[in-house]
Amino acid sequence: MTRTQKLQPVVKHVDSKQQLALQAVAFSRQQLEQQQARLEQLIVYKDEYANQPLNPQAASYSAVQFQEFNRFLTQLDDTIKRQQQVVALAQRELEIKRQKWQLSRSRSDAMHKVVDRIQVNELKQAEKVEQKVMDEVALRSFLKNN
Repeated sequence: MTRTQKLQPVVKHVDSKQQLALQAVAFSRQQLEQQQARLEQLIVYKDEYANQPLNPQAASYSAVQFQEFNRFLTQLDDTIKRQQQVVALAQRELEIKRQKWQLSRSRSDAMHKVVDRIQVNELKQAEKVEQKVMDEVALRSFLKNN
């Protein structure tokens, strides 16, 4: 069994780890996009709520109604701040997954380069052996004819 054949399980393992890391990046990216969409929805909702026209049929609003309106806007602001934190965490998670993927990709690339170099050396060695055999055959043939 050649060295490259012996290394194939290692190459498969490294490639598998790289593939898993890439899937983790894709999942984290999807999670980030979902969290960003939620944040955008909250911001749009708050803007719509804050800018809604006052009911023209109501002659006046009580202080309690204005307090409730402001309390709800404050709650929306708090929710938006928490969602911004969730988005920031998702961004950090994505960056961590991306770094892990890049590391696994580097390891995979390095392993493939090692295997390629070994294959080149094995081919050179096989060519030397074949050339030696051919030289011996040619020498025997030459000695037989003389």
